[in-house]
Amino acid sequence: MDARSSPAPRSGAKVPSGLSTGIGPGDRALAELGQKMAQAAREIRDPSDSQLVCSRSRAQHAPYFRWDIRLTQRIMQMRLAPPEHLKRVPGPRALLSSLPPDPQLPAARIPLPRSSRTIWKILHATGCLLTRCKEPPHPSELRAPVEEIQLDAEGCGLRLA
Repeated sequence: MDARSSPAPRSGAKVPSGLSTGIGPGDRALAELGQKMAQAAREIRDPSDSQLVCSRSRAQHAPYFRWDIRLTQRIMQMRLAPPEHLKRVPGPRALLSSLPPDPQLPAARIPLPRSSRTIWKILHATGCLLTRCKEPPHPSELRAPVEEIQLDAEGCGLRLA
């Protein structure tokens, strides 16, 4: 008997007497399960069944994360009444650096933002930051021809014939 044709039994394992190929009843069950899974995969790929396509929503199932209202209020307070040493209205980076020393927030076990982008989003949502419009605030009126640029051909060194 060739060693490649049938697997050698493990030490202490008994080979069933009726099988010479080394396939046991558990292996047959696995083969049947594989066939059932292949059949299910073919059924899922059926394009005519619209129920399979529409059965699972891609929308977010968990609610979006919302920052604590106390954190938002504290950021607004710091923005509207900046510290004396700052001498300007603090932006997102300055607010982010001054949040950890604040004793009120860690005592209440409120998670602090770790990014200035998060602070920017909070300021933008509360109306502290306004977006810049792409258009100029006062559109310029169209000029009459030759009103804006005047050339003196003689001063340029060109001869006009």
